[in-house]
Amino acid sequence: MRQPGASSGRHLSRVILTILSVLVLLTTVVGAGVSVVMGQLQGNITAIDVTEQLGTEAAAKPIAAVNEETGTYEPLNIVLMGSDTRAGKGNGGFGSVDKFGTAQRSDTVIVLHISGDRQSAVGVSIPRDTIIDLPTCKNDGKKVGGYSGRFNQAIELGGPGCTIKAVNEMSGLDISNFMLVDFGGFKRIVDAIGGVEICLATAIDDPLSGLKLDKGKHVVKGEEALAFVRARHNIGDGSDTSRIRRQQAFISSLLRQVLSSGTLLNPASLVGVLNAATTSLTADTQLADVNNLKDLALSLKDLRPANVTFVTVPWTPNGDNATVSVNTKKAAALWDAMKNDTPWPPPATSTTTDGTTETSDQPLLRTKPENIKVNVLNGTGVKGKAKQVAKLLRKQGYVVEEVGNADTADVTTTTVQYDPSWDTSAKTLMYAATAQGEKVKKQGATMNLIIGTDFTDIKPVEISALTQDYTTQVNTGDEEFCAS
Repeated sequence: MRQPGASSGRHLSRVILTILSVLVLLTTVVGAGVSVVMGQLQGNITAIDVTEQLGTEAAAKPIAAVNEETGTYEPLNIVLMGSDTRAGKGNGGFGSVDKFGTAQRSDTVIVLHISGDRQSAVGVSIPRDTIIDLPTCKNDGKKVGGYSGRFNQAIELGGPGCTIKAVNEMSGLDISNFMLVDFGGFKRIVDAIGGVEICLATAIDDPLSGLKLDKGKHVVKGEEALAFVRARHNIGDGSDTSRIRRQQAFISSLLRQVLSSGTLLNPASLVGVLNAATTSLTADTQLADVNNLKDLALSLKDLRPANVTFVTVPWTPNGDNATVSVNTKKAAALWDAMKNDTPWPPPATSTTTDGTTETSDQPLLRTKPENIKVNVLNGTGVKGKAKQVAKLLRKQGYVVEEVGNADTADVTTTTVQYDPSWDTSAKTLMYAATAQGEKVKKQGATMNLIIGTDFTDIKPVEISALTQDYTTQVNTGDEEFCAS
């Protein structure tokens, strides 16, 4: 059975959270002392006033306002959109204006919540074919909408402001900021950073998108990058919700690349990325001001991919093999977390011996101990240390295969050696053993836990139930995985 969303071929998705990477780049510009570039970028972004649709004045507070009572920044929510318009330079690669017209729909929408302490962010994807009560919006002075339809129709009814209104009515949030990029903008941003590495679990040959790649890793640019994030045929289950997962993989890879590549150290490349990003953007009047973007970027200087969570709003199929509906009961907790600026997913908790509840510091973990295979190697020189640790691991469910000595007996830092393809499993083991990670290509599914003198214990882990729900598709920006 094909999953919801599989039957619609007109509305094409692409990635929007490239903008988050751009904010990181802007931070680097400020930190490098070359903020004069910001003045050159002023006016690049197309500004749209959305107050007519929202019925309120745009947020009066600066984008990076500090709360006087708490001393932290104000939490910030931004609706990130992708337009499927074929009008405009660079937008006709996947269908002409003659075939699809000049109208646009917001096939990719991510509600981005940035926490007040600026230590974390959550990006919530909303499937384009979600059936909602479309909001009543204005178009050339006339009221439109107010009936049941697909979520991605809102932008066609009344522009980005109407999409924001749909999000606000769905979530109970009060959002007034947005960013929008089209096909051409997406390609220019990806090309400006030199392409993005992606991984395919199986080979793909999709004549409709033009994507033809072997199984494994590839660096994609331009048309090929766009094809990867919009392909639906001959890959996965053919659904839009499956495609969201591939988009999230792309975004994660993009964030890691921006933070680790030479792009940040090459002034010419950096200016090129900033130019491509800002020229490609349409935003509300606040975010169209590069000075506001600079302030926001500066506030995000400590944000890391591991603390950026991607999730799809919980959904249920409608039984027509084409559309879905929001699972309002499951989604309520997610929206409440964003309203209250509390962590998502909720942090794991544990009960102490005296019966009190403590909040764990563990990150989002996806792989259960019983699904993790590990060799335990003693690097301390202390006799029997590997056997002791192996016993602790087995007690918590890990599959211990070999127990022995490391190549050296003077290891100070406990380390997990792992194949990058098993990074989510390694994440669980690294947390449990309070270990650092070391990537070893082609090592396979079994990891090596090399015990150092800093080892203390194997901590219990809590696997989030959310990661077992295929509708929510939770992952963090530091996770590498092959898309299917």
